[in-house]
Formats: sequence, C-alpha cells, structure tokens
Amino acid sequence: MDAVDILKVCLRRWYIMLPILLGAAGVSFQLVQAQETTFTAAASYGLVQTDPPPSDASGTEAAPNPLGANGGALIGAALEAQLNSRTTQEELGGEGTRGWGAGEVENGSSYSVKIPQFETTYEVRAWGEDEQAVRAVVDRVIEAAPGIADTLQTRAGAPRAGRYEPFILAPTQVDALPSTSGMKLVVAVMGIGLLMGAAWSVVADRVLRQLRRQRAVAEPQAGRGTTHSMSPLEALPATESPPAVNASNGQARAQRPLAGQPDRGTRQRRRTGGR
Repeated sequence: MDAVDILKVCLRRWYIMLPILLGAAGVSFQLVQAQETTFTAAASYGLVQTDPPPSDASGTEAAPNPLGANGGALIGAALEAQLNSRTTQEELGGEGTRGWGAGEVENGSSYSVKIPQFETTYEVRAWGEDEQAVRAVVDRVIEAAPGIADTLQTRAGAPRAGRYEPFILAPTQVDALPSTSGMKLVVAVMGIGLLMGAAWSVVADRVLRQLRRQRAVAEPQAGRGTTHSMSPLEALPATESPPAVNASNGQARAQRPLAGQPDRGTRQRRRTGGR
C-alpha cells in the first residue's frame, strides 16, 4: 500500500480521520496556551586571599591554611559541596525555582553551584518562571557564600590570616530563555495526529472490508438453504395442462394429444382406408 492508497483510504474513512485531527488541533492549542517563559539567573565568583599569611625568614608560611592547598582548590570544593547540600538548599532556595535546565537531570534542587566546563570560576544559577524569584535565590547564595567559607576554614583550624574568601566576578544577571516556537509545536502535534488517523483509518477499512466479504458469502448460502422442492404439477410448462384422471377406472387420459401426434379421428380414418 503506497501513499496514494493510504490517502484514498483516509478520504473514504473520513469519519475516523476527522475526529482525530480535531483532537490533535485541540491538544496543540492547549499546549501553546500553556507555554510559559522560563527565566534563568546566574552569578559567578572566585576565591582569593585578602590577607596573605605571615611567613618566617625562609619564606615558609608560619601557620598554613589546611584548606589552602593548590591555590584554594580544596576550600572551593568544600564550599561548593556545602552550598549544594540539602540543608543549605532548603535554607537559601525558593519554592518556584530549580537547579537544572533543559536537557539536565532533575535532582530536586532549587539552584546549582558548579564550575562550568572550560572555566575556572564557580557559577551559581537558578531556573524558574518567576524573574524576581530566580534573582532572589542567586543573590541569597552569593551573600551567604563568604560566611559559609569562613565557617569551613574555622572548623578546619585555619589561621585568620591567609583565609580565602569568595570574590564576586559577575553580579546576578537574569535572562529569558526562548520558548518553543508555537508553529513548531502545532506542526509536531498535528503530524502525530495525522499518522494516528491514517493508521486507524487503514485498520478500520480492512476490518469493514473483511466483514463485507463474509456477509456476501453468507447470503447466497442462506438463500439455497430455504429453496423447496417443486411438485410434478409445478414442474410442467405453462403451455401444458396436467392429465385428467378418469374417476371410474382411475386411469389418466389426456385432454389433448401431444404435439406432432394424430388425434383419434385421424387414426380411425387411416384404419378404414380414408372412408
């Protein structure tokens, strides 16, 4: 069955195709109306030493920071883990924000703190449908980061001098993400509806054709089953009359001779020589 045959079937079974297309049109309209603009807010920070630690005569730090190895990479990882913890998420996050974007795995967070690929600074980002809500969440995280970093270093026994602090590199910025094109959405939904309608039309056409063939075969068989046998009188041609029966001797005598045979008078004249 090629495309032309499928088109003919869809036109023939329009009463199946039309409701499916109308339903697809209604679904696409609802999806277009329900689309909402998504906003994302982001800010970035790095870690710096505001007060260099004292050193002895040889240049070695007198009291090194336990979390300051590799240029503060350890304190950066500890701060990232603390900001992403469930406790801090519940404290700083918002109900209408999330910490994942399109194509990312849902993790139930209200924001995310991580080092983006090919970058060396940390990024705080939140997504949501409320512009003010996503901005407020990122601002709260940025404001709380210095105090959390100081608490972590105090817990590790780091001296006051030589501690690392978050430094804001880019303030909070909010961007509106482009929503899915309404035309693309309508085309996609209507395409699915068209395929479903064509499939159901082909199935219905085959089923109805099979039922019609079965009905056509069953009707002649039913007609032969009701045919009755004809009596000898009914079997006679319309031009012939049934033989008359003599009531005295029960013998049948013909009311008239058969076609091509002489009657009684002609036979008697032949016996008497034509007299």
